[in-house]
Amino acid sequence: MKLTMTVFLSLIFASSAALAGHHEEQPDPAGGSIFFQTDDPAAYIALLKSDEKLFKASGAVQRGVCFNSTGMTESGRGWTYAFYPNMESALAGSDALVDPKNQDMVRKYQAVSNFRGSVHYTVIRPHPRSLASATARNIAVQVDDVAAYLGALETMEAKGKAKGLDVAFSAYTPMGAGPLFSGANGTVPYVADVLVHFDAPTSGELGKFFDLMSSTDMGSDFYDTVAKLDRKLVMDQIVRCMNTNSAM
Repeated sequence: MKLTMTVFLSLIFASSAALAGHHEEQPDPAGGSIFFQTDDPAAYIALLKSDEKLFKASGAVQRGVCFNSTGMTESGRGWTYAFYPNMESALAGSDALVDPKNQDMVRKYQAVSNFRGSVHYTVIRPHPRSLASATARNIAVQVDDVAAYLGALETMEAKGKAKGLDVAFSAYTPMGAGPLFSGANGTVPYVADVLVHFDAPTSGELGKFFDLMSSTDMGSDFYDTVAKLDRKLVMDQIVRCMNTNSAM
């Protein structure tokens, strides 16, 4: 199997909260994701955890991986994610992947996975807490009023917490997405205005949250609000994610 790595960056998850800063003082934190397919998810995770060489060379603050939660359609479908202090460092991180000194490690990734796409993003709503692992609903959305959409999500998050659930979300503005991997039949090219990662510590707790969304006013209020925003989901999937490397 072959993996063409032009960036080793990453998506959507937890410790971006540690990078957040005031807009007037410094740029927003950023990150990127590489989408891939592997026949051996356990081996891929082990490789990420043991690979301090590329992680340190890339300058990332946090790295991890997400996999499709069922694996029934395409076993081993997933993506890496990594976070950086800003977009300058996120894009510069790709230099480590073309450095001749790092090609031994790059070849190890090429041996166990197929490249399926990549994306960079600016963090516009940092994750409010960090979990070592989580189950998440990841969505890519086309919507004209991103701020209003995030406001509706914040209200939904607060209502879930008020009901005793440990749920939280983060949001990102994508750039350079190209053909992102979505769906069982291959890559689907699309343009999204915002990427959202909504998670809970366990699959059951996330499921309970969506039970409430479908059976209580919490859900109807949210859907009534977003119906006015001309929202379109262009990617929607449930994934299991874990942090594998940290510079903190």
